[in-house]
Amino acid sequence: METLYVLRGTSIRRKDNTIQVTLSDGRRKTMPVEAIRHIVVPTGCQVTTDVLAFLSREGVRVSLINFYGEFAGSLEPSWPHTAGNVHLAQARLVMDLDRRMDLARRLVDAGAQNCISNLRYYLYRGKKDLAQAVTQMEVERAKFRRAQNPEELMAYEGRMRQVYYRAWEYIHPKLQLSKRSRRPPQDRINSLVSFANGVVYSACRHELSKSHLDCTLSVLHAPTQARASLALDLAEIFKPILADRAVFRLVTRGELNDSDFEEHPGVCLLTGSGRTKIVEAIRESLDRTPVQGMVGYRAVILREAYKLEAHVLEMEEYEPFIRRA
Repeated sequence: METLYVLRGTSIRRKDNTIQVTLSDGRRKTMPVEAIRHIVVPTGCQVTTDVLAFLSREGVRVSLINFYGEFAGSLEPSWPHTAGNVHLAQARLVMDLDRRMDLARRLVDAGAQNCISNLRYYLYRGKKDLAQAVTQMEVERAKFRRAQNPEELMAYEGRMRQVYYRAWEYIHPKLQLSKRSRRPPQDRINSLVSFANGVVYSACRHELSKSHLDCTLSVLHAPTQARASLALDLAEIFKPILADRAVFRLVTRGELNDSDFEEHPGVCLLTGSGRTKIVEAIRESLDRTPVQGMVGYRAVILREAYKLEAHVLEMEEYEPFIRRA
């Protein structure tokens, strides 16, 4: 178990050279720190500074999820996995607009193809109303090459995603998502998508940390010191595969109920049970789903990180992962 997901109300403390997790109902579980490389912690948990220092020293990353279920930040291990030659090569790529846009288009186009693949999956299984959306998304996707800078590319991608989200109701009536709302999510589907995207982003950031890439130097999202924007870039590929498909499965199989949501006027949040269901659905794909001879999409994300590093070093052209319907 490389990644540990904890629930709201959990406390984490150090016990000798192990981690002791105490659930809200008083149950305790002790595990060796060597078995953990990443802990995802939502708001409402108790973590001591002693255990944070211990985790940092042992090379364990701690990702923080905010009140709305989105990634809020992380505590990085004290020994980052970086290399000067990769950092310089990555900076040169980001400063070269032509090379930056080439890589950004590859990432956005792969994400678009994975969105289209999601709709085609259900189209091939009798959801004929999705045909028009698929056609329209292909038209919007073809416009990506017109973009002259990352901002224009993201605008084209945003229009494509509007078509994509509006089509969800043709998969299942309860998947209606006419507009994305994030801070705060305003309805059940938005709350599911926001939390699921946060889980995928934290997974992408964790796997990128195993490469020598600098997560603050990105090609699509604006490079900043305050966030791992390269993980946002990489997550463009995997959000449709991991986050969206997890939401589809839970809704179409009727696995969600009223107790999974906490609703107020203009705000809808996931309860502990709702978050657990999303995490388990994504973990199934991350750690157990067979993909191209590998076990789990976590291995695929790591492979993409290494491929990006090779592209940065001009060792090979980056060809992103695309899932077929």
